[in-house]
Amino acid sequence: MDGGHPVIVWLNGPFGGGKTQTAYELCRRLPGSVVCDPEHVGFGLHRMLPPALRGDFQDLAAWRQGVFEVLDLGRVAKVASSARR
Repeated sequence: MDGGHPVIVWLNGPFGGGKTQTAYELCRRLPGSVVCDPEHVGFGLHRMLPPALRGDFQDLAAWRQGVFEVLDLGRVAKVASSARR
């Protein structure tokens, strides 16, 4: 997309605003792209925490770090995939 450099398109908006549908439509139109939904990191944290500690996962430092790690794994995978060519 950008001369071979990874690009992140971050979609913000209200609940039910169509962010996920928009992301999948962009992915369909942009070859080689992937959708990374940070809610999945939050859902995992929610399941692992005791009920008394569950709240808005977006308030957890572990969620922010987890999203970063997932995105970084995507960068590493993209670089490794490019190196095989």
